[in-house]
Amino acid sequence: MESHSRSLRSKEGKTPIQKPLCRLCECPTSDGHVLASQVDRFKLRKWAMEVMNLTEEDENLPDVVEEDALICYFCIWQAEFGDESGDEAVAWWPKNLELEENAKVLRENYSVGEVEQCWVQLEEVDLAEYTKKIPETRKFFSGECIYCGNRFNKLMDHVRLMHKDAIKCGIRGCMTYFHTEEEKEQHMQQNLHAKRNKPRESSIVVCEFCQNVKFCSSLDAWRHHMKRVHPDFPVRCPQLRCIEYFKTKSEMIVHVNSWHKRGINQEIFECKHCEYYSRVESHLRQHEQRRHMPKIFKCDICDAKFGSKRLLKTHYSLSHTFDKCKSCGLDVSLESKSRHRKPLVCPKCNLSLECSGLYQLHRKSCRETVSRCEECGKTFNTSRQLNHHSRKVHTKTAIVFCEHCNHSTYIKRRMRLHMERKHLPKTIKCEDCNKLYGSEYFLKDHKSKVHSFLRCAECAREIGRHKMYKHQTVKTCHRCKCKFKCLGLLENHRRSCWKINFQCDKCPNIYITKKGLFNHIVRTHNDAS
Repeated sequence: MESHSRSLRSKEGKTPIQKPLCRLCECPTSDGHVLASQVDRFKLRKWAMEVMNLTEEDENLPDVVEEDALICYFCIWQAEFGDESGDEAVAWWPKNLELEENAKVLRENYSVGEVEQCWVQLEEVDLAEYTKKIPETRKFFSGECIYCGNRFNKLMDHVRLMHKDAIKCGIRGCMTYFHTEEEKEQHMQQNLHAKRNKPRESSIVVCEFCQNVKFCSSLDAWRHHMKRVHPDFPVRCPQLRCIEYFKTKSEMIVHVNSWHKRGINQEIFECKHCEYYSRVESHLRQHEQRRHMPKIFKCDICDAKFGSKRLLKTHYSLSHTFDKCKSCGLDVSLESKSRHRKPLVCPKCNLSLECSGLYQLHRKSCRETVSRCEECGKTFNTSRQLNHHSRKVHTKTAIVFCEHCNHSTYIKRRMRLHMERKHLPKTIKCEDCNKLYGSEYFLKDHKSKVHSFLRCAECAREIGRHKMYKHQTVKTCHRCKCKFKCLGLLENHRRSCWKINFQCDKCPNIYITKKGLFNHIVRTHNDAS
């Protein structure tokens, strides 16, 4: 025990990173200890001389053990279990020692011989210097080394350290190694990296109807162009990244069957209720749950209904789970978090803001500072409205007056249009309706509104170009609450729907609407009863 205790002392005189040492075994007292004042120190001195084989002349044995010296539990248990005589005259350890639960378990295991006292001295390490010695390692793909045949998780680090003369592919990102230069040249000549290093080409879409309009890598701009310029082609192909547009749905179905389904009919999953199809069965199942299944699962917070529990769970996690924005401190739902975090630029002062919350707070102060009239103090939403107000109210010299009437404006273009509409001789004649106009501008505007027609893809009627947008809005029958995609379908439905009359059960009166029948019953039959 003496040799073991002396070999575990701190090295080079450094202060050990440990608890105080025991006076007898010079081991840390991390498992528990007692003070020397709690035991018989004279009997302890005599016992230590017998156990440690010390003499009176030994320097490690003082005359009297100090009162503040510590005695560990292992020395106490060693003396207690090693004393076979049972003589209380030599018992120096304290009796009825109060131990904790862990110390009691440790004492039982030590008495059986399952636990021994041992410890290792820790060394003090300078973390700053230690991190400098550790080289920075990067994680690469695992692979088998062609030189030694072993497999490593960090193959590039292994080759760089153990095989310094290794031949590597010259393409960046390629981890292929070779035995000879000839193998490397053959690998490079095979043009395996041509596709990887090929620069990305922007997709250019050319309008088939205009032949001059081009769109570079933006399908949204192409769809906006087709909706505004070519409204007579309202049906587009539902296939992803297909840019074809058609007049009717039948043409679109023929296109899908001939181009997108050709040669892969066995891998297509078609919807039984509509024209949707997909190559993935799970996508079709999600489509049916979203579009065609009865919406019986109701959200407890916003009363929204869905066709499956999965859609309800997704809706709750996106719409009703909030996260605090680090910039403005507002609670934002996960569904709108990406849109909320998008940077915005104030159009008035050109100040860039990190999120929409800061943008909304900035608008209140920016409106008062940027768009405030200096003369009258009025505030406006935009600088354009402020300029309009200042020229109209505070700058009388810029107002233009008509020579023939009392009309006035501060924009010269409006005065020119007023002169062409009211005072110029109407000599330009419309060929279709024989109406006369004072300029080509009003004649062209008249033709585009009155004599330009488009065929509706739903009801096949010819509608004026300026009425097409209003014609194709969703219409609802006030009688049966059925919805239709255009006004023509609603008018065709009314012919059959309004022929059905509602007759009173108690009298022969007939009414066109349910509301009229209900009012009749309330006024007539309730009073009679």
